[in-house]
Order: sequence, then C-alpha cells, then structure tokens
Amino acid sequence: MTQLPKIILGSTILLIVTIAGDFCIKKAATLKQYTGWQLLLLGGVVNFACAIGWFWIYRSQKFLTVGAILSIGLLALSVLVSQVIFKEKINNWEIFGVVLGFISLAILLKNGNL
Repeated sequence: MTQLPKIILGSTILLIVTIAGDFCIKKAATLKQYTGWQLLLLGGVVNFACAIGWFWIYRSQKFLTVGAILSIGLLALSVLVSQVIFKEKINNWEIFGVVLGFISLAILLKNGNL
C-alpha cells in the first residue's frame, strides 16, 4: 500500500472515531444532574486516543495537509451528526460558514498546496 491511501484511510477512520468521541461528550452534556459522567469520560478517552493517531499522521504529512483534512472532515461529519442524530437546526450563517470551509479546501486543492 502506498503512502497516500494509508493517509486517506487512517484519516477517515480517525475522523469517524473522533466524531464518535464528540458524540459521547455531547450526549453526556444533555443528561441531567451529571449522570452522563461515564459518557464524558469515554469521549475524552476516545479523543485522546485519536490525538495519538493524528500524531502519527502528522509525522509523515505537512501540517497544512493534515489540518485541512481534519478541519473539513470534522466540519462535514459534525454537521451530519447534528442534523441526523441530534435533530439540531442549522441557520443561514452556519450554512454559509460550512460552504466557505469547503471553498477554502477547493482553493487549496486547486493551487496544489495539499
């Protein structure tokens, strides 16, 4: 397996697991009287494990490349989870921000900076 497919596969797995950790933290925050402390702890442990995974990806890639993958990936997955699982409403300014995020990634890709 060459380097690029490994990076893409590793990044995709880490993004999904990171969102799972964030899901646990958000779910814990919605529970009353701090009854979700176990979920909070689980989310923190998952995010810590993901930080170690990102460390290994950062070792072989440029900061800009990994930062763009991480930022846009988390943005897209966060919007998906907030809409599908938590049924949160997204306003026009938030939609505008998401669109700008994807435009910035497209500009970086077009200029060959990633």
